[in-house]
Amino acid sequence: MGVVGSHIKPGLRRLSGSARDMGHAVVERAVEHAAGSGTANPPLEPPDRHVLVVHTGTPASLAWNADGTARRARFHPGEALVNPAGYASRPRWREDVELMLLALDPRWLDEYAQEGGARVRGELELAPDFHFTDPLLTLLVQRLVGAYEDGGPVDALYAESLVQAAAAVVLRRCAAGGGPPAREGGLPARRLAELRDYIHLHLGRRITLEELSAVAGVSSAHLNRLFRASVGESPHQYVLRQRVERARSALLHTDASIADIAVTHGFADQSHLTRVLRRTTGLTPGALRRDGGRGPAGG
Repeated sequence: MGVVGSHIKPGLRRLSGSARDMGHAVVERAVEHAAGSGTANPPLEPPDRHVLVVHTGTPASLAWNADGTARRARFHPGEALVNPAGYASRPRWREDVELMLLALDPRWLDEYAQEGGARVRGELELAPDFHFTDPLLTLLVQRLVGAYEDGGPVDALYAESLVQAAAAVVLRRCAAGGGPPAREGGLPARRLAELRDYIHLHLGRRITLEELSAVAGVSSAHLNRLFRASVGESPHQYVLRQRVERARSALLHTDASIADIAVTHGFADQSHLTRVLRRTTGLTPGALRRDGGRGPAGG
């Protein structure tokens, strides 16, 4: 079997990732070989997307050029860099490294920043940052990578929420003027009611952030913040909680099979329902049904 190539940077060996499933973003776990090792070292060119890299393996040294000056730093797990689109830094690792990468389409990030109020006009400019530590950003990328390594279908709302959260951190660190400002208040009561009705009506199928934004009449960049301000949790958390409650009720009050209950209430399959239910209630579907709702979720 040949090397599985990266969708983000030529020459990397991709271990897992989203491929182009999200369109405006790509996330991967990959291995990059040391520069000059003779293993798939293509010509180094500036990326056409903003690339966030988080180091995850053993300590390794990175060399790069910035403003005509050669730089070098030792990276440890969790330390990161941001290489803006079009910025020819020529980063070269001295050792083989395992990395998590998140690539963001510049046009999408530009629109996200504008909708969030980070800028009014003009092109968004990111400053390169080639050695920093940001625990929140590392955690967000870890969860995004983990979602595509979990073995089941990835919840589009969850993935998009993580991408937007990571983008906001990148903007705050690297964009002139900072990222989207915090916004007080929430959705108008009528819009919130319509949004909740829509979610409950469509719990049995895939729900995207874009369609929820259209129902709420706000951009997807705003929806997560406004929904959380109104409800106290993200759209993904709210949708998942409703699905769990519906599935739990069906397990306790119907004779439907666990597989049918899973699919009917928006889970990919029975194993997906089992993972989520165990994580949220401490019980498998079969155990919950046998327990009769007297476990952790039953009060």
